[in-house]
Amino acid sequence: MAYNSLTTFAFDYFDQVGTLSSLNVNVSHNNIKILMINNSWTGRDGGMVHSNIKILDLSHNNVSVIHPGYFKPVEMSLTHLHLGYNNLTNATRDVFGNMPQLNWVDISHNFIREVDFDAFKNTKKLQVLYLQYNRMTDMPMDIFKPVQELRVVDLSHNRLRSLPDQLFYNGGLEKLDVSHNQLLKIPISSMSSLAALTLCELHLSNNFISTIHSMDLSNKFRSLKFLDISYNYLLRIDDAVFATLPRISVLDLSHNRDLKVMEKSFMGLENSLIKLGLENVSLTTVPELPLAQLRELRIANNELPSIPPELSFNMSNLRVLDLSNNDLTNVPIITQALPRLRTLRLSGNPITSLINSTFDGVSDSLENLDISHFRLKFFEYGTLDNLPNLRSLKITAYAHIPNFNIPMFVENQYNLRELWVEAPRPIAGSQNDPSGKQPPTYKQTDLKSEMKGKLPAKLKNITISGPGFSSLAEDILKGMRSPYLYITLFNTSLPGFPTNFFKNMGRVRNISIDIRYNNPEMKQIPNPNTGRVPYLPQSVFLTDLKMSGSNMNCDCNLGWVEFWQRKRRQYICSAQTWTDTVFRTFMNSPCQIYGKHDCDQTDDDLRETRCANKNAQQLMEILKSDLECGWDRAGSSVKITITVLIISLCFVLWI
Repeated sequence: MAYNSLTTFAFDYFDQVGTLSSLNVNVSHNNIKILMINNSWTGRDGGMVHSNIKILDLSHNNVSVIHPGYFKPVEMSLTHLHLGYNNLTNATRDVFGNMPQLNWVDISHNFIREVDFDAFKNTKKLQVLYLQYNRMTDMPMDIFKPVQELRVVDLSHNRLRSLPDQLFYNGGLEKLDVSHNQLLKIPISSMSSLAALTLCELHLSNNFISTIHSMDLSNKFRSLKFLDISYNYLLRIDDAVFATLPRISVLDLSHNRDLKVMEKSFMGLENSLIKLGLENVSLTTVPELPLAQLRELRIANNELPSIPPELSFNMSNLRVLDLSNNDLTNVPIITQALPRLRTLRLSGNPITSLINSTFDGVSDSLENLDISHFRLKFFEYGTLDNLPNLRSLKITAYAHIPNFNIPMFVENQYNLRELWVEAPRPIAGSQNDPSGKQPPTYKQTDLKSEMKGKLPAKLKNITISGPGFSSLAEDILKGMRSPYLYITLFNTSLPGFPTNFFKNMGRVRNISIDIRYNNPEMKQIPNPNTGRVPYLPQSVFLTDLKMSGSNMNCDCNLGWVEFWQRKRRQYICSAQTWTDTVFRTFMNSPCQIYGKHDCDQTDDDLRETRCANKNAQQLMEILKSDLECGWDRAGSSVKITITVLIISLCFVLWI
């Protein structure tokens, strides 16, 4: 029942279903403002009509008022209640407090300022509570005492300055998220010893915490594995401050700008810590990190001019190393002493040249490499040849370098699956301005010369990123050799794809398009389909389209979406019946792993796409009512053929 224009919802809609059936009812994305009691809920004998709805989704409506007793028909059956993205201002016992089977409540993304102390008095089986993105300034002290099985609580994105003592009284709590609030200290006293004993995840990012003392992280947090204190105001991490957390495996201290990390700060974590975040903490030297089990180290956005090679002695298990946006002028030698390194990010460093020996000695197991936004003056074609197992590459289109050509750089990367191409951007201190006072403006590029040539045969995912892209050449993917392509536009200034873009796809037969991520100028997508069914020789068929959040020009140039939706349901959606010929052709193709798609998700995505020229109405609604462009009719050549056949048949019958 989602994505309609319902203004009311009553449980007597299901009075003929009976109570032997367990229902999952989705009424999201409608226009319901008030949930009120319906008199028809009373049976002939005067008793209340009961419904066996277990999961009820009322999210993405305009609900501002819920009458007391509204949920009475489902009090004994409801286990999951979704009320996110509405206009609720409070949470009371009359609404939520009398559902003994309820274990999941989502009232996030509302305007809730107050929650009653007895809001969950008889909801004793509650396990998951989402209250994020509201306007709460405090929490009632005893609100969770009746709840015996609480496991996950999300209070993030509110205005909480503190949490009351013993707020979490019972045991079993596993995850607490109080990020994006106004906390001044770690809320240790809000958890009883029993609750703290089982806590595994604690999210504290984006608060006003300035200190961490060893007493704050006492021995009662024996199960804590994830601790995020990023985006706070920490000034100092004392020696062995985390030593009382024997199981901590993920620690994020990033974006505490004035943080001072002591040499022994991580003492006690030698055998437990797996991921460490120290991004944007004004590091000028790397602290001592005797972390033998460390798998991921993020020290991006600092002021590091070099990385000491001896740092690798205690990090032989490191898989991910992020050194982006530092002051490195060369690829650090430490990268040659990490035998298990899989991901290396170097973006935004003032590196001026990449030559054939740059990655000599780097582990053969390296799979992901980011070399975008350097200050390059020279890029040798064989630079990447020493990385035989590279699967993902992020690179800037360095248009200022003569003869810069991405296919030439990756021609020997036989395992490359993903290519992320960043638009060039001005960088101070480049070749045009050694002083760094006047950042140059790199010339715009449409990737025509930078992408000319054959791409690796296994390359399937291509992302075009950056506001510097305002146009693309129509043949940049002519060198594609994979039969399947997933193309993503990320944060670009592109107004649309070129008219003949999808007619220059090389060997591509099935294509997916994703433009969801901040492409505000994107208004048009020409019809990508050059074939009537998936995986026809020398033709392209669109298998998936994601553009939620976009504001398109909904005219006949976009009318092809309706016809494509029907074809997609016929040939791709798993619930449809295929003809034997098409089924064998598709399932025997290299693309058969992409044959199963959730068409309902695609429909929902199109419902989240708006029409800028149609008063921001949903694209799906406009396709039903306004766009009658003939896309649902046969093509001209097909119509001519049918016409000739009919005339011939009539002539034969007449004779």
